[in-house]
Amino acid sequence: MFDITPDDINQLNDIDLRGLVGRLCEAELVSRGLSPAAVTWGGNQTAADGGLDVRVGLPPGMSIEGFVPRLSTGFQVKTPDMPRGAILAEMRPVGAIRPVIQELADEAGAYIIVSSKGSTADSALRNRRDALREALAGVTNADQLHTDFYDRTRLATWVRRYPGLITWVRERVGRALVGWRPYGPWSGAAEDVDSEYLFDDKLRLHLGKHRDSHAQAVAIAIDELRDELTQPGMIVRLVGLSGVGKTRLVQALFDARIGSRPLPPSLAVYTNLSDNPDPQPTGLASDLIANGTRAVLVVDNCPQELHCQLSELCRGETSTVSVLTVEYDVRDDQPEGTEVVTLDTSSPELIEKLVHRRYPHLSQVDARTIAEFSGGNARIAIALAETVERSESIARLSNEGLFQRLFRQRHDHDNALLLAAQACSLVYSFQCEALTGEEAELSRLATIAGQAVPDIYHHVGELL
Repeated sequence: MFDITPDDINQLNDIDLRGLVGRLCEAELVSRGLSPAAVTWGGNQTAADGGLDVRVGLPPGMSIEGFVPRLSTGFQVKTPDMPRGAILAEMRPVGAIRPVIQELADEAGAYIIVSSKGSTADSALRNRRDALREALAGVTNADQLHTDFYDRTRLATWVRRYPGLITWVRERVGRALVGWRPYGPWSGAAEDVDSEYLFDDKLRLHLGKHRDSHAQAVAIAIDELRDELTQPGMIVRLVGLSGVGKTRLVQALFDARIGSRPLPPSLAVYTNLSDNPDPQPTGLASDLIANGTRAVLVVDNCPQELHCQLSELCRGETSTVSVLTVEYDVRDDQPEGTEVVTLDTSSPELIEKLVHRRYPHLSQVDARTIAEFSGGNARIAIALAETVERSESIARLSNEGLFQRLFRQRHDHDNALLLAAQACSLVYSFQCEALTGEEAELSRLATIAGQAVPDIYHHVGELL
């Protein structure tokens, strides 16, 4: 279900293959508490690159082993197969050893050739390793240079250590798991994963089962959340009103620029339940645990019933999975064995900064007006800012005028839609799928709005 095969590696193009090896090296370092900044890669895959596509350069005194065997390790990444003749030509293109390989030898480092097309049995792997050593004949310090050859099978084995990279590879080769995504801009496509996470000193995070628990600033609390999720079998539930930035906060947990103990992005596997993931979260969690794969499972828009199922499944002593669920639910009756975190609204100053970044054409006065009207809700602020043309100002509009602009979203006035929205806003949440039966709640809201059930169902769909 949740796996990578050698054939998947075989289908990667040269750019994605190099990116995969770079990400694997970063993940390997992060898993050992080392900085991924020691990994460098880039440039054109087929260009003259000095003989290395990915390089790891750790300072003396560090400890490393496994797929990255030395502090100074260079990877030459190739999509074609690399038999003996190709290896010799790669390492000695004009009859002399490449200078970068000599550097690695002088540093007692490692030189590894990666090939995604070849699949080497024992004898073929031995021949390729022998070719690597043959190319080093007469090279100074050759005896202290570690060499190896990674074929597509060994690369697939390496990828299986990191579920986030399993998801990444499957996306690249057209075998994506429906609704499941690796670390990325989960909060929306408007900003990429490298966009700065905005936060201030406002006490916004409540860590505990009740909303009146001690509140902390995001900058302080974020590492406490990470410490929880670092441990396999730990369950965290992040709750708060829609639009306050819950998903963006989850994304920040994996951002090394914030705090001091970021979660490894390579362990992140994310889904939004509204995307109808296949497999379902409980099935994927079971598969990860059965395979002994360490993962941080993130389930957005997760109802409490599913949260309890995941908690029961992943809290066992043999679990390799920690779970973070996200939902608008702010009730006090939270499940046992769960660290509950409540996120409050943002300060007006923070919302103003966000609006300025997303919509630089807005004046400072308009950005402040939007921030104050939004009540600290980023989603409302962004929706209102979307309605402002470059040549206009909303600073003089009343609250009623701002509301009408927000509600209409550049459409004509629809009184029936407004009545439906007013009725729905009277309750905290409601079941909007069933139209008949004991679970149906739209019929009651339809009565309040003075509308037929099919009509209010249509309006709710438009509002969502």
